[in-house]
Amino acid sequence: ANHPRDVAAGAKPFEVEGLAKPVAARLMTLALPGQILMSGMAQNLAQRAVGELGERAGRLRWLMHGRYRFKGVPAPMLVHEVGETGIAPLRAPDSGAKAWREVPLWRRPPMLAAEAMLLLVLAGGVLLTTFRSEPAIAFAERDWVVVADLQNRTGEIMFDDSLDIALRVGLEQSQYVNLYSDLQVDRALQRMQREGQPLDRQLATELALREGARAVILPTIAQVGGVIRVSLEVIDPKSGVTVYSESADGRGVESVLPSLDSALADVRGRLGETMAAVSSDRVALEKATTPNLEALRAFSLGLRARTDGRARDAEALYQEAVRLDPEFAMAWLRLAFMRYVEGDEAGTRKYLTQAQAHRDRLTRRELLFMEGAEATLDDAPRAVERLRLLAQLYPDDYRARYNVAYFAHFDLLDSAQAREAMAGTDVPQNAQRPAAVYMTATAELALGDAPGAIALFEKAVTLGSRGHLRDYIDAHAALRQYDQARRVAALQTPVGLPAQDIESRLFEASLPLDQGDWAGARAAMARLRADAVETGVNENVLGELDLMALSLRAYAPDQAFAADLRRWADDQRTRFGQANAMLQREFIFRLLAGAWMAAHTGDVALARELVAVVGEHPQLRVYPATAGMARIARAEIALAEGRPAEAIDLLADDHAKGQGLYFGRSVLMRALVAAGDRKQAAQVAAWLSQERARAFGEPTNVIGWQLANVAESTLALHALARLAEPGSAQAGQAAQAFGKAWPKGDSLPETTRRDVGP
Repeated sequence: ANHPRDVAAGAKPFEVEGLAKPVAARLMTLALPGQILMSGMAQNLAQRAVGELGERAGRLRWLMHGRYRFKGVPAPMLVHEVGETGIAPLRAPDSGAKAWREVPLWRRPPMLAAEAMLLLVLAGGVLLTTFRSEPAIAFAERDWVVVADLQNRTGEIMFDDSLDIALRVGLEQSQYVNLYSDLQVDRALQRMQREGQPLDRQLATELALREGARAVILPTIAQVGGVIRVSLEVIDPKSGVTVYSESADGRGVESVLPSLDSALADVRGRLGETMAAVSSDRVALEKATTPNLEALRAFSLGLRARTDGRARDAEALYQEAVRLDPEFAMAWLRLAFMRYVEGDEAGTRKYLTQAQAHRDRLTRRELLFMEGAEATLDDAPRAVERLRLLAQLYPDDYRARYNVAYFAHFDLLDSAQAREAMAGTDVPQNAQRPAAVYMTATAELALGDAPGAIALFEKAVTLGSRGHLRDYIDAHAALRQYDQARRVAALQTPVGLPAQDIESRLFEASLPLDQGDWAGARAAMARLRADAVETGVNENVLGELDLMALSLRAYAPDQAFAADLRRWADDQRTRFGQANAMLQREFIFRLLAGAWMAAHTGDVALARELVAVVGEHPQLRVYPATAGMARIARAEIALAEGRPAEAIDLLADDHAKGQGLYFGRSVLMRALVAAGDRKQAAQVAAWLSQERARAFGEPTNVIGWQLANVAESTLALHALARLAEPGSAQAGQAAQAFGKAWPKGDSLPETTRRDVGP
């Protein structure tokens, strides 16, 4: 134990020394992937506590693998294993340089060699000629491979990057073989503390063994006597032995890609893929990429720049690739993706048109991804359909599955489909595993399961998810766990994108609002808008923030509200007429939300104007959020004009089918009260108060209507206390819950204006 003075200066509280330190290190080195090894002392202590596991203890198996000698430890030690059948290896680990099994004298390698020598001499010739067989590797469908760095023995630098990417493109065409991406390899090397080191044969084998890959492919290119030979070695990471080697020869630079293509087809067949499958989904590499190796190298460097976060460099390199080969469809597609991320619809369409013009130069996987990406501009259901097909054909393409979940959740409000798409993505092979777990948690929150979402959010953070954690904060807020929500908020780190960083701070308004502090929520929105302007966010984000601020004021409008609402609505109308297709649905949602606020505060004329501006826009049929808000706006107009039956007709079907927006139920509840059906209104109020997780997690236009949802989730308690049977337990519990949530709620103007009667 270090002195407190030294600890205060930065020393560790305790230093670990002694025999336990080398023993732990050697056991860690010895263990196979997924294997729990322990010394005799640790096994004794662990087995004493096994009773605390209850019935789960019966599934455990305790094995003793014998005595091992450890480097740095003077005496041999017993090595034990504990694990569950089907999960743990449950077999003795192999000996290594720093830990090896102690065996009797007659079983030691020198003695065994001497004993076997005579037999080898007598029978070697017969066995060699009669029973000779090629080495094999236990490779099954959807197993993973690691590709080592190209061994370039020609001295030609342009082969270094271009052949690496060509080999990857060729392997990614396969539905049989899974390939560790560059990002997955980088993450694995970071865990090994070997980042930046060349992925040579030895390091690739070690990485494959750690990560559970079944094979390593080592590409080599060499030139001998004017012939260029491309070779692919398949290495078994368990033994480090080359089990297959395929090669092809050619003359001249133009022969390199066909040679690589030929060798790769043979390797895929050797790994167990049928030749029919190899032929059916195979696009020749010089066609799937480009026959111009300089263009291919520029493209490869662009991919690396994009992975490293150097977006400008990546775009410049992609531009150089298409300049060298204007028919390079894959490079055009990457340019389109970059424009899409920047919200540049014109640029996205321009580059997608170029990629479409040369679609025969795309692999099947890239073609499906392009069709899905293209549909996200105008047709979200088709986008999800194409991306889902891609995920079905390539089930370990985690990028495709994440995109299915993302667009199903945010565009189609189909969080159940999002959850289904993410099933099975929480695996070590997924380079974006933290994001996958976080996406699953986000879907669970929108489906109403706040505790389940919190468990997944916690796991995502444990796996390394940082930056934007707003949904995690919201999950705790939905359970009114405000201290926990603030604890999570303290874990957030800025991501460097002003719009996302502002969005991450929306809890500054939602938490006080959920505790009945409307003034605090309005003040928080004013601060957020000022900070957004200072950091230079675009007008689109400012429009969302203004919508949120106005939605708070709509519950108890001040004298300036009507003029401010009209001014904002006029601005949104103008921008809507100028917006591209990617942004139009956001303006449609805002205009319809403005129509609800206008009707709710008595300006039915403005409400009708805004509904008329949207009209029967095609995006109402595509995006459920805009369609739902259109029904809400029309229902509020009908309610304001004394036609509650019409409002009920507009919204009742959504509630019955579990569709539409959370907020629509609050309008339906008030329409039922106006129509005299207080019993049905009480049932809707109960639903609103019980489904608070949906209020926080529903992705209505990203952020714009969450505060209104949050307010309605507590106002529903106030309504339920008055709508339930007088004197009933339900009424009493609702009144008590409302008083606890908003201690001064009965005196708030936002509450009294919404009163549904005694």
